[in-house]
Amino acid sequence: MGTQGQVVERYLECLAAHDWDGLADTIAEEGLTREGPFCDVVEGKAHYVAYLRKVCTNLKGHRLQVQRVSHVDSRVSYAELSETFEIDDVATTWPECILFERDADGLISRVSVFFKQRQAAG
Repeated sequence: MGTQGQVVERYLECLAAHDWDGLADTIAEEGLTREGPFCDVVEGKAHYVAYLRKVCTNLKGHRLQVQRVSHVDSRVSYAELSETFEIDDVATTWPECILFERDADGLISRVSVFFKQRQAAG
C-alpha cells in the first residue's frame, strides 16, 4: 500500500461531502481517539463518525476547504484547512490544522484538531 497518505485526503474529501460511510472506511476499527480544540475527547470509530455526522449536519451552511496536506512520515500527517458555517445567518470561517496519525494498517487512529482564533473585537 504505497499510497498510505491518501487515506487522509480521502477522509477530508468524505468529510467535505458529508459521506459518512466513505469517511468511516478511512478510520481504524480499534483505538480511534479524537481530541478537539477545546480538549474534548471522542473515543471509538462509531462514536466519532456519529459525532461528525451530528455536528456537520447541524451546522448550517457547513463547508470545508483544504489548503494543503503535509505528510511527515508514513504515520503522521497535518492538514491545513478552514471550515465555514453560519452563525445567526452570518458565514463564519475558522482556520484550523488537524494532526492525523495512522496505525500499522495505514488507517487513521488519532485525530487532533487545532483552531486559530480571531481576537475579540474591542
